This record gives sequence, C-alpha cells and structure tokens, in this order.
Amino acid sequence: MAEISAHAVTFDEIEAHVQALGQLMPKEAPGWANNDLTFGQLRLLFVLGQSGPVSIGQLADMLGVADATASEFVDRVERRGLAIRSHRADDRRMVDCRLSDEGARLLAEIQGARREALRQVLALLTAAELSEFDHLLQIMAERLPAVMAERLPAAFPSSASTQGGTHLDSGTPPTNPARDAGGGPA
Repeated sequence: MAEISAHAVTFDEIEAHVQALGQLMPKEAPGWANNDLTFGQLRLLFVLGQSGPVSIGQLADMLGVADATASEFVDRVERRGLAIRSHRADDRRMVDCRLSDEGARLLAEIQGARREALRQVLALLTAAELSEFDHLLQIMAERLPAVMAERLPAAFPSSASTQGGTHLDSGTPPTNPARDAGGGPA
C-alpha cells in the first residue's frame, strides 16, 4: 500500500484561512465601540481591570510607556468617567488609578462581546474537532513561555521562503541553532 505524504502547511496558508474567517464575520461595530477610545486607552482599561489599583509608575511599566504618557492616558479615560485616581491612605504623595464602575461595566461589555463572538465561531466545530483545537491551544500555551523567554527571532519566522511561504513544523517546538550548537543565545 502506498504511503500518503502530508501537505506541509505554510504560515501564508494559515494566515489566508484566518483572513477568510475574518471576512465572513459580521461587520457591524459592537455597541461598546461608540466610546471612541484609542487602542492605548482600551489597553489601559484592560490593564486596570486585570491588576486593580496601581500607581502611574507601575502603570507606565505595565504599558511600556513613559510616566507622562501613562498619566495622559489616565487623564483621558478619567474625563470619560472610566477611571478614577485617588491618593493612598498610607502615603498621600502616591496616587493610584483604578477602573470606575462605568469603566468596569464597559470592560465587561467588551469581554462579553468577545466571548460571544468566540462561541459563535467555535460552534462550527464538532465535539472531536473542538477537543483537538483545545489540545493544540494547550500545546501552544505550554511552549510559548519558553520561546518568549529566549526572544528568538528564528522561533517566529516572518519571511517567506522561495517555495511559497514559511513551512510550519507541527511536530516539534522551535529551536535555536546557536544554542543547539553550544553557541549560547542568539
């Protein structure tokens, strides 16, 4: 009996499938999008939602921006009633930022819309396919921390090969040739 060889999947093919799914999704803007928030402001809300009250300095570190930029982000969302600044009881010089009730409501609305969209897409899969998809996500979640710790450009190839794209090896985790050869981190 002849052996059937599997097609080597390319990143370009996967990206095309993701884009095709995006084209099929509904195009109307969700209700929360009427708040006219920038990406940075939305990111600020998510950070505040995950970490609770934080100082401007801590917030700047979490966002990867300067203290002045973080303060400007807070100013803008505070004017919209989505965040609150307050002095710490133990040190009045320190000011903490947190979500307001309205900010928490908006964040819950955004997260609910995202979860509902995910549910609709995942409902297309059979129970077996959903289990396989979950297993693949689990593998990626297990491997990604090690890859991110090494910060390897080779782990996430971005340039296409001459054969129609970067081929993805679904059976082995990314490796670092310099490290594997004893040359240390690249």
